[in-house]
Amino acid sequence: MATKEFHRRSDEHGGVKAGTKFKLLKDHHEVQGDISAGIELALEDIVHFPTRYRLKDDEGNIWLLPIHSVSQVAE
Repeated sequence: MATKEFHRRSDEHGGVKAGTKFKLLKDHHEVQGDISAGIELALEDIVHFPTRYRLKDDEGNIWLLPIHSVSQVAE
């Protein structure tokens, strides 16, 4: 088994793959602005240590969110 380089982003982790839709569970603040709970976002990729999702909104903004702040949308 090859060694995984955790300093790199990945397209899949724990069965979750890029393109998966998520709903934001609580308001989130970053330097670039705020995003409100209930917004649907698409997974761009996954950052490790600690595991966080890079998600894109409908306007093309990228948000770095802890995995406990979102819920996967059933397809």
